[in-house]
Amino acid sequence: MAIQLAKLLGLRVIAVADVAKHGSRLVDLGADLLVDRKDPSRAIEIIRSVTKGNLRYSIDTVGKETATHLQEALHQSGEKTQAHLVGLTGLPKARLPGISYHTVPIKVFHTIPSVGEQTMIWLEQLLIKGILHPPEIEIAAGGLEGVNEALDSLRVGSISGKRIVVPVTQRKIQTPDGYTTKEISPKPSAKVNSLEYADKLNSDPDRVKFASEAIFYRYWVPNVSGGLVISKIAQKTKWDLDSNAKYAQTAERYGLEYALTQIRFMAGYGAENQHESVSFSQALLHHTERLIVMAALLPGPWNPAVAAKQVASIDNYSKGRAAVNVVSGWFKTEFTSIGQWWLDHAERYRRSREFIACLKGIWTQDQFNYNGDFYQFHNYPLRPKPLSWPGRPHPEIFQGGNSIDARENAAAGSDYYFMNGNTLEGFQSQIKDVKERAEKHGRPGKVKFAVNGFVIARETEAEAVRVLQEIQGKADKEAVEVFGDEVKNAGSSTANKTGKPILFLEIIQPARSNEKAGMWANSKFEDLVQYNDGFKTKLIGTPQQIADRILLLKSLGVDIVLLAFLHYDDEIQSFGEQVLPLVRKLEAEGRGKNEAYEVELTGDVYKARNVEA
Repeated sequence: MAIQLAKLLGLRVIAVADVAKHGSRLVDLGADLLVDRKDPSRAIEIIRSVTKGNLRYSIDTVGKETATHLQEALHQSGEKTQAHLVGLTGLPKARLPGISYHTVPIKVFHTIPSVGEQTMIWLEQLLIKGILHPPEIEIAAGGLEGVNEALDSLRVGSISGKRIVVPVTQRKIQTPDGYTTKEISPKPSAKVNSLEYADKLNSDPDRVKFASEAIFYRYWVPNVSGGLVISKIAQKTKWDLDSNAKYAQTAERYGLEYALTQIRFMAGYGAENQHESVSFSQALLHHTERLIVMAALLPGPWNPAVAAKQVASIDNYSKGRAAVNVVSGWFKTEFTSIGQWWLDHAERYRRSREFIACLKGIWTQDQFNYNGDFYQFHNYPLRPKPLSWPGRPHPEIFQGGNSIDARENAAAGSDYYFMNGNTLEGFQSQIKDVKERAEKHGRPGKVKFAVNGFVIARETEAEAVRVLQEIQGKADKEAVEVFGDEVKNAGSSTANKTGKPILFLEIIQPARSNEKAGMWANSKFEDLVQYNDGFKTKLIGTPQQIADRILLLKSLGVDIVLLAFLHYDDEIQSFGEQVLPLVRKLEAEGRGKNEAYEVELTGDVYKARNVEA
């Protein structure tokens, strides 16, 4: 852990250890130089020679004897620069000039709770983000009865450089031949009331992540009435806060990590009631422990100064669990009804690009200055800032869209690029294009990808398809058509190369649609029944089929799957019990990394055709 933290601070690291036993692991963690510990005098000589008297910091994790050796390596005759030695378990008796000595009293974590709490929150976030990697684990046999045996292995040195974990789900039982260890496997009960199940599912830093939208998948949060489909089918999904608080708690306990609240300023297309996204996100954060909640922000109605201040405060309240999704707007009537200008498509996205730049600047600069066409700031000092740590300088910024303008915004400044449901070729094209644009903006590897998907998991594919057909068959025709008219207006300025406006539902050749198509340019009536083309993502079938398709998406470069459900009351939990464990199991077996393999296995389902029962 010390090596990784030192590297995050930009330091070069020398590790003194049993090189034969631990060298490979230490190099993987970032050590720049390995020195064998077996000859202390030789080790001191090597360190002094390599550092040329410039060694400033050292940390000892063993005891007084090894701390004394480090002291000798630090001490330089006539050196004016102060050096620092931290001893976790002991310090030298005799102290030398030019060295400051430090201890880390464990009791400070208890006597000053704020220190312990903030340190643990910081380290936990680094682990969750995959910035820090946990130590290797040795599982002790026998449950609690095996603790003494495990401690003995540490005393004699048969285990070193690892952490011993004693599973309380094991116990020793007597058999006719003596004692044996029996595994008591934890299975999710009807209701999980802790985060242990989620921890077990989400231990791999290379996992694909899940969220729910407005209620969460990364799940869509249903903070607007009518659910996540424009249909008259019966839904067990509620939009009030109490219900959403339960959905959020269920989501984080069953392994979902993000939630996205929706932004609406007025009723329409079946959503007659809407809770405001920022305040609703804050309420959900209050009811949860780990869930990261993204609040949707709409430039125009929102000024970046107000949004930055709101989100920074909420980020502090929630200990770094706030994020934002910047949308550019497609609902013209929503703008004109509240006295906002309805800008051309390109201008809306240009305003959003300035909005994102302002958020990042306000959150990270002591005195923010900006002179844009839409926003201006003069020595603006926001305090308090949102929480930050290596790899997370500010709350994560998500942004979506299919047009060239949207892709440019993502490449230039966003952390995540949201995609609607699409074909296999459509996903591949979008991801490749945004990555190339990010490189041109000097941000290679900085943009991650998220995709919207509507989940219908049933025992058989035929049953799942029947549910889909019922949703689409009972579509609220008038509301879907109103929604279609609005998105048609929103994309009407997204012209193709010939200058001709792209018509709503027009069948366009892939080369043209990839250049200048709006988000719903290729969407049919039945696609629009789910707002963001969630049916196209094909998360409809058996748990195994859905898990395979999620791993295909991962292999394409998707980092987060944004989920929506028909019945939030039941289906968040069932997803966490039936689908997510399959995904994690297959990830552990190496699935989701080989695009060619995953396409061959699953890619056919994403061809443009209708699945029949």
